Amino acid sequence: MDRPFVTMNMAMTADGKITSVRREEPRFTSRRDKRLMDRYRAEADAVLVGAGTLRADDPPLQIRDPEMQACRASLGKPPGLLNVLVTASARIDPSSRFFTGREAAGHVVATVERADPARRAALAAVAEVWVLGEDRVDLRALLSRLKERGIERLLVEGGGDLNWGFVKDDLLDELYVTLAPAILGGSKAPTICDGEGLLMADRRRLTLLDSEIVEGEIFCRYRVER
Repeated sequence: MDRPFVTMNMAMTADGKITSVRREEPRFTSRRDKRLMDRYRAEADAVLVGAGTLRADDPPLQIRDPEMQACRASLGKPPGLLNVLVTASARIDPSSRFFTGREAAGHVVATVERADPARRAALAAVAEVWVLGEDRVDLRALLSRLKERGIERLLVEGGGDLNWGFVKDDLLDELYVTLAPAILGGSKAPTICDGEGLLMADRRRLTLLDSEIVEGEIFCRYRVER
């Protein structure tokens, strides 16, 4: 394969929302879900998010659970993951936690030619800046470059618009979904996969590899069929 194996980990409410209409930090999942997040990160070489996720949450993209840190070490992987950010506008604060995490194996910002040069320069002071595309980040080119960087397994953590890009370009291999017992509603609240969407005939077909129900939460792992 000329690109990394791409996995996606997302949590959603029973009505399919990944956060509220105000883009608040998601707080509807359990401690178990957070531990699973660390497990998926432990298995990956790099973790990738979109600008919307970073602005709303600015999450630390590393492994917090000591047992999962040990699991990662047993796999022969370095302690930290390469942190990758996709942003067409480059409107990102260089002082964000994303760039200050010392545990990371490096920071990459994937952006485009039309992004403001001054913003790109500011980000270049805290990360590697890759210009991939004119007005939309070329995800295939990004994956190819990550492969050249030695990334074999990439974990995508949203948001919905970025996830859509991977689905649209048929670049997703496995999907992990936590279904939480909650409802948020909101026609403009983001979902796991937003964007313009596919027609029914073009839908991506999934095979359920395993599932588990624990205290009202449902944990599913799917393979994308080709």
